[in-house]
Amino acid sequence: MRRGYFPVLLAVSFCLSGVLAASPLLAKDKPATATAKAAAPAPAPAANDGGGFDFADQKSGTPLEIYADQGLELAQDSKTVIARVNAKAIRNRVTVNGDVLTAHYRPKAPVPGQPPPPPKVAKDDKKAANDKPADSGSSEVWRVEADGHVSIETTTQSAYGDHADYNIDDAVVVLTGGDLKLLTPSDIVTAKDSLEYWEHRQQAVARGSAVAVRAEKRIQADVLVADFAQNAEKKMAMQRAHGYDHVIITTPREVVTGDRADYNVETGIVTVTGSVKITREENQVNGGYAVVNLNTGISRVFPVPPGAAEGADKRVKALFVPQKKPAAADTGKPSGTP
Repeated sequence: MRRGYFPVLLAVSFCLSGVLAASPLLAKDKPATATAKAAAPAPAPAANDGGGFDFADQKSGTPLEIYADQGLELAQDSKTVIARVNAKAIRNRVTVNGDVLTAHYRPKAPVPGQPPPPPKVAKDDKKAANDKPADSGSSEVWRVEADGHVSIETTTQSAYGDHADYNIDDAVVVLTGGDLKLLTPSDIVTAKDSLEYWEHRQQAVARGSAVAVRAEKRIQADVLVADFAQNAEKKMAMQRAHGYDHVIITTPREVVTGDRADYNVETGIVTVTGSVKITREENQVNGGYAVVNLNTGISRVFPVPPGAAEGADKRVKALFVPQKKPAAADTGKPSGTP
C-alpha cells in the first residue's frame, strides 16, 4: 500500500465537483501557477443559518477542507485520507470534528453527455506494465467518518456522538455512541442507540429511548422521527415529531402514553393511538385514540380511531379520585365540645 504522510497543521481541499488532482498535495506534476489556480476554492454561498446541516450539498461546488494537528495520511490503494488529532472537515458552514477523520474518495464520474477525461500517462515503465488502470486525475469525496469526541456544528445547530458516518451521496449522517444529541435554538433530540439526520428531508431519526424536548413539553418513544423547517425567525426548529412504540408525552400538568403519537409542535396538538392513557394528578382516562392539545390542556378520548370498527369491549374508561379534605385542627377538646 502506498502512503504519503504530511507534516502537522496542513490542510487539503477536496472539491466535490472534482478535485483530488487539483489539491496542492496531490498535483505535484503541475506547474505552481496552474495548481494554485485550480486549487482556489469556489466563492462561498451566502450564509443561511436556518438551512440546517448542508455538508453534503453538492450543488454549491464548495471544496471540502480537512485539517488536523498531527497531519494527514493519504492511502492511495484504499482511497482514503486520514486526519488525526483535533481533526476537522469543513464544507459550506458545516464543520465535522473528531479525534480522527477518514475521508473516502473515488474517481469522479464523467458529466453526462461529456467524454471522460483522458487518463494520465505513466512515466515509469514498470508502472506502465502494471495491470492497474491509470488514474484519470479527477476524484471526489463520497463519505466522511469521524471517531472520538464527534461533533457536527453550524452557527445555530449541533449534533454530538462518539462516531459519525456521513454518506455524501445519500446526504445522510448517522451518529452512534454515548450521549447522542441534536440541538437547535429551540429543541433538543437525544437517543441511546443511533441518531440520523437526512439533509434533503430535513429530518432526524432517533432510535432507542429517543426523546425530543421543546420548553416544558417532552415526547419519548422507542423511535422518534422529527421534521425540521425554518421558523418565523429563519432558524431551524422542529415542526412535527412522530413517536413509535412506548410513547410517553409529558407536560407540567399531564402525562399521555400510547403506542404511537403524531405531535404538531407548533400547535401543541398530539394525536395518540393504541392503549392511550392520560394522567393528571391522580385522575386517569383510558381509551384507544385521543387528540390532546398540550397548550390548552383540552383532551378528547375515543374508544377507537376514526373509521375503525367498534367492538363490545371497546370503551373509554375514566377514573377520578376525589381530593382528600384536610383533617380538622386538633384543639385538645373532646369531639362536640363547643
